[in-house]
Amino acid sequence: MEMRDEISLSRGLLGHWSGERSPDGIVRDRSLEGNHGNYGIDARWIWFTNPRAVRHVGDRERTYVCYLGGPTGRDIVAGAYDHETRSFSTTVVDESFSDDDHTNPSLLLRNDGRILLFWAGHNGDALHYTVSCDPESVSAFGPTRRIEQESVTYPNPVRSPDDPETLYLFYRDRTYTRDATNDKYGYMGDGNLYYRVSEDDGLTWSDQTRIAVPPEGHYSMYFVPARGDDAIHFFFTDAERGGDAPKWNVMYAQFRNEHFYAADGSLIAGPDDLPMTKSDLEVVYDSTAAGNHYAWVWDSAVDDDGNPVVAYATFPSTLAHEYRYARWDGDQWCDYHLADAGRYVARRPIELHYSGGLSIDRDDPNVVYGCVSRGDQCELRRFETATGGETWAEMTVTKRSTGCDLRPVVPRNAGEDVPVLWTTGSYKHMDTVQTVLRGLPADQLAGSKLEGDGSHGVDLGFDRYDATTFAGGISVAARIEPRDVTRPQVLANFGGAVTLGVGLTGKSGIGFSLRGPDDERTVAWADMAANESHHVAGVWDGRDHLALAVDGEVIDEARFDGPLEFETDWASWTLLKGEYLFGRGYDGTATDVRLYNRPLSTAELRALAE
Repeated sequence: MEMRDEISLSRGLLGHWSGERSPDGIVRDRSLEGNHGNYGIDARWIWFTNPRAVRHVGDRERTYVCYLGGPTGRDIVAGAYDHETRSFSTTVVDESFSDDDHTNPSLLLRNDGRILLFWAGHNGDALHYTVSCDPESVSAFGPTRRIEQESVTYPNPVRSPDDPETLYLFYRDRTYTRDATNDKYGYMGDGNLYYRVSEDDGLTWSDQTRIAVPPEGHYSMYFVPARGDDAIHFFFTDAERGGDAPKWNVMYAQFRNEHFYAADGSLIAGPDDLPMTKSDLEVVYDSTAAGNHYAWVWDSAVDDDGNPVVAYATFPSTLAHEYRYARWDGDQWCDYHLADAGRYVARRPIELHYSGGLSIDRDDPNVVYGCVSRGDQCELRRFETATGGETWAEMTVTKRSTGCDLRPVVPRNAGEDVPVLWTTGSYKHMDTVQTVLRGLPADQLAGSKLEGDGSHGVDLGFDRYDATTFAGGISVAARIEPRDVTRPQVLANFGGAVTLGVGLTGKSGIGFSLRGPDDERTVAWADMAANESHHVAGVWDGRDHLALAVDGEVIDEARFDGPLEFETDWASWTLLKGEYLFGRGYDGTATDVRLYNRPLSTAELRALAE
């Protein structure tokens, strides 16, 4: 490889992440390209599994959070934010469970203060649940219990309004009847709503009862419940299937004393009349009415008068979603425009009805948080009404966002310092999400180092460059101080084709790996020790020579003929974790991370090392 003597550390620089993050969790790219990244705990969730966050004031004041993410990016995680110590602790409850964001857990606090956690696959074979070993603690959980199901998703635990000892668990299950439309994505029909009852605060559960069914051949009856003082309120949408296929109506029923009623109190169905069909439910928004559109429920609540409230999306176009808000005023449904929501957020154009998201403050349903899309970005806004939803004031919550703010969650009984949580980053598809958790004051630390602990990562977005960008070579450099050199860890991943990390060869030490159409090559240094600081750089000349330099000196070389082979669409770019923030999290600090589209010379490597 030709090593030129001239020093030009700015020429060909595509990314320069100096090693600090801002108070809003952004890692700034100091190069002219400006590929800023979002730093934080890897987390993802869907909006139909709730509660995802609950504040509880007992011996301690804590907000408990659950999500899919963690060290592997596929873990079921329970977390607790302590409002007094401003610290956040987490525990992995089920490791490497799924990479599908529809499998995020839900939680509920038992009467004894212990945390009850539920999760299920996306059309999985069981409902899983466990209880924390100690009250007001997520440090350890008891054995996982299973309730066998056929194809279950979205566990929603709700305490009975009538009996504080009784819990309901609502969920979707289905039978495998092939969708008669032969949908190109293979969607299945018969997504029905069920519930089970527990009389011992969630330890054992009754047989299931089927509540509602979609029309024959339709994919699912989606639901969002809200607990009031004397009833559990449900809002429904009938979805023929996913993508941009029809999502019909916002519908309503309330559950009291094992019976279902309309908002005016008229009986819809008793225990012997179940399951309800679409035609039984009260229509709040009619997608078939003139001028109306497909719709999808997002969140629900109950106001101080005991009246139900719903926030939902409609779809005048997949590129122009609309947020709406409806509430029962005691006599009728009052339905209003909330905000223009922008386009769908998924970069892979399949789920075209995925909006940024809505969450109602259940302690004050006059407040709604919504993520509004503007092109490839999506920002979180707070909406408030003093007119029952007819008019709204709004303010932007997030500043200088570099990616998409998605799927906000107002914690139940939210505190002033954690009024809302959300995820931010890049969203390709339900199983290829690279988002991090936002809203925790514990992450608002100015001037903090770029530091990995196995769970934190940096989303740099999708598809920054392709193989032609690096036809003339590539260099990746960083000053690193790993705390662990024994397990595989990724410091930098660019499109799955370029990796700088620890233990890439299966042995301890630093390594640099490139992937081509026919082979993958790694150059490594086995003498890397924990808690030692070194400048490392991987260099490829664009022809056939690959090298690893440590502290400015080449210590390993190999032949690599190239070209680089990135993912075919929407390649993932990350720091401190692997592709899509899945697994192999880096444990240590990193500064002066650089990416070039050319080979650095010996003199330049030495200059960087110094």
